[in-house]
Amino acid sequence: MLKNVTYVLTTHDINLMPKDDLKEYVIIGRSNVGKSSFINSITNNKNLAKTSSKPGKTRAISFFDVDGKYRLVDIPGYGYAKVSKDQKKMFAQMIDTYLSQRKNIAQIILLLDIRRGITPDDEIMINYFFENNISFVIIGTKLDKVNQSEKHIFEKLLMDSLSLRPLLYSSIKKTNLDKVLNIFEN
Repeated sequence: MLKNVTYVLTTHDINLMPKDDLKEYVIIGRSNVGKSSFINSITNNKNLAKTSSKPGKTRAISFFDVDGKYRLVDIPGYGYAKVSKDQKKMFAQMIDTYLSQRKNIAQIILLLDIRRGITPDDEIMINYFFENNISFVIIGTKLDKVNQSEKHIFEKLLMDSLSLRPLLYSSIKKTNLDKVLNIFEN
């Protein structure tokens, strides 16, 4: 588990973000992929990041301090269909501004729902990372909700299409928690 994790702030304005040199591990993924559940699971604090049964709950960028050593950053989910086009545009601009201007980024952690594979919105985000030379790792979420066959199909899809091996994780069972925590130790 990540220890001594505390909420810092939530903002959409890059000028209000923490002004120091702590590295940031950015959690990003489509709406309803389980970003908040992932953060709560790896910190062993079910109340740290706000979860909701309604997709699109996260509307700004949230920062969490990890023992004064680095931060977790929760980015609003992309691809949520039930918000206005103006809101989608605002989210896209906020994410682009953060990713292109923030110097603290140590690692992008892209969460993909194993059951959904790679959605068109995921493809756009992955292409953005490749085009902008942004390092990222992929974690497949909701491992506890798929069978072995679905798991292998997801892994094969990522290997065949991106030549990337995903790390598979269950926020409920904490399967592969040790491997997830290695991301932060490196």
